[in-house]
Amino acid sequence: MTEMKALLRFPGNRKIALANCPIPTPDRQAILVRTRYSLISPGTEFTQAKQATASLLQKVWQRPDLVALTLKSLRSDGARATSARVSNRLGQPLPMGYCAVGIVEATGETAGDFVAGQRVAIAGMGQANHAEWNTVSRNLACPVPDGVTDRQAAFTTLYALALHAVRQGGTAIGDRVAIVGAGLVGQLVAEIARISGAIVTVIEPDDFRREAATGNGAHAGFATTAEVSANSFDAVYLCAAAKGDHDLINDAAKLCRDRATIICVGDVAIRAERPALFEKELTLKQVRSYGPGRYDPNYEELGQDYPIGYVRWSIKRNMEAALALMADGRLDPSPLITSEIAFAAIADYFAKGSAPEELATLVRYSTASDIGSDDLGKSEQMASRPEADVRIGLIGAGNYLGGSLLPILRKCTNSQVIACCSSDGISAMAVARKVGRANAVSSAQDILDDNGINTVLITTRHDSHADLAASALDAGKHVWLEKPIAIDHAGLEQLRTCMSGGSAFMIGHNRRYADMSNMLRTALPDGPKHFRYRVRFSALPDKHWLNHSHQGGRAIGEVSHFIDLILSLCGADLVELTCTWINRLRGDSIWRMRFADCSVGEVSYQLTKRREPKEVLEVDAPGFDAKLKDWRKLEINGKTVQRLWFGQDKGQANALDAFITSIRSGTRHPLMPGLAAEIDLMTSILDAANQKPGYCAPA
Repeated sequence: MTEMKALLRFPGNRKIALANCPIPTPDRQAILVRTRYSLISPGTEFTQAKQATASLLQKVWQRPDLVALTLKSLRSDGARATSARVSNRLGQPLPMGYCAVGIVEATGETAGDFVAGQRVAIAGMGQANHAEWNTVSRNLACPVPDGVTDRQAAFTTLYALALHAVRQGGTAIGDRVAIVGAGLVGQLVAEIARISGAIVTVIEPDDFRREAATGNGAHAGFATTAEVSANSFDAVYLCAAAKGDHDLINDAAKLCRDRATIICVGDVAIRAERPALFEKELTLKQVRSYGPGRYDPNYEELGQDYPIGYVRWSIKRNMEAALALMADGRLDPSPLITSEIAFAAIADYFAKGSAPEELATLVRYSTASDIGSDDLGKSEQMASRPEADVRIGLIGAGNYLGGSLLPILRKCTNSQVIACCSSDGISAMAVARKVGRANAVSSAQDILDDNGINTVLITTRHDSHADLAASALDAGKHVWLEKPIAIDHAGLEQLRTCMSGGSAFMIGHNRRYADMSNMLRTALPDGPKHFRYRVRFSALPDKHWLNHSHQGGRAIGEVSHFIDLILSLCGADLVELTCTWINRLRGDSIWRMRFADCSVGEVSYQLTKRREPKEVLEVDAPGFDAKLKDWRKLEINGKTVQRLWFGQDKGQANALDAFITSIRSGTRHPLMPGLAAEIDLMTSILDAANQKPGYCAPA
């Protein structure tokens, strides 16, 4: 797919319309984002809409500065050249929008702090547009915390603006502030002033907006400034437009105490009588959008940040603060959402014009993953539809795929690799060359949209697993997903509510399929058993991606492998899982399990600095003992029953064969737990990791 739809203004044709245009390509410092939700900011955007649809005479009236430039051009360059310039300018389509949230699909060379599959809030006119895809500078995008929904994250840009306004006002605990104008921006400024500890009064002539503000925590509401006590406010925030005959600065000056501050947040005409400002020695401040960095091309376009020691609250840091405040519940824009529309209806929405009762309108795109409660539980997988031909798309082209899975896939005669995907495209090209007649693509969506591909193998970084798997299932693909299934509860919920549609689903817990595991499983006696799994890992370089905080941590990424093996060997229901952290940052931990048949298990997962076996599993039971050492040697009751002199066998080949055979037959392999069981296991792991007892319900 090379085209998308975007909402554009066509000044020459005096219209606003959805138009087909190419999907943008990110620059070195930018990311490519597939939009989930965008937010309509009524004040700014309906003003833009009016300008776009105005007659030429109205445009002249609205922009006398451009008229002056045109007259100057007429004098210097003549009528023909000036006419050509005006026609060219009017013929340029202009995007709309500047607040959105979506999923990173690709990153530029110097935007390595973002990864494909990551949810991000994005900002900026000309960047965070009402469009299916956007390219955004790294300084105008922020990762969305797990506790923040897409609908909330769409407000990040406007919250950043409101935060900057309150910082400009210097509002602190106990200050008395007045908010003049309770449109969407005024509502957000009032909310932030309130959580900053201020006593907030809202002045708004419209009953609906005034009541919305007081219902959202403002201490008082009045229709006009004349109703409010004079000389009583530490700061007055002007969030209403003051074009025409309005005299807002003079009105605000009357409300201020001595040496108070007036903050112009909206498009306020800077006009006032000197005595009103002079006698109280008032400070007049202007809010330049979302914060320092706005209108600086080095910051917005080239991705050059300001040192935090010199500029504490840049645009991006304001956005990060807004997301953090939403994550812990201190900010919540949900009460301000008055409507939600589909992206296909956005042009009609602007055509009808604005209304006072409209505060925040969310625009929902086809990528939005929210599903109603009626769909919960539909991901439970029984049998899958049989496929005569298994046609595979590979998403992720890292070392694990190339070193472990690809050599096996190249030998498979009952499947075919059709396409390979990596964010840079280059790794995918290298894999495609090894496979043979496979296409190399740079977007996972290309694989999900390809009807010739019915199966995907996902081997990307951990934070992208849940989103990619959910998208693949919703696209009707069979899914092999490398562990972990998700790194947080938000990812698990996304998978829990997705539709499997008869697709086979398998996590790459390959150890349960290994020949040694099968031999041990057959030999284990009935009744309670004691499992002790000793796992030792070596340190990674500090900058290795697995050490990044947004990847969930090394233990969360790997421990499901070892717990899953014990689960498959025990055969009884897991009823309790707990975790003791020794060094959480590094991953050192001890995981204890209790099963319904009174069996117990323990995984000791710790760093080693010396040469020793990476994995040693010991199993005890009355009259029985077994030891599996590094997938090279299996002893049962003191006798070596299998030894590999060259290499290891952790079950990857058997696991892939089980997966492909299940797809071809339409019958789930006996060792494949299914989607619901994998979600339950990871839920228990995350609960245990956060010091909550984790329980799995009996099957």
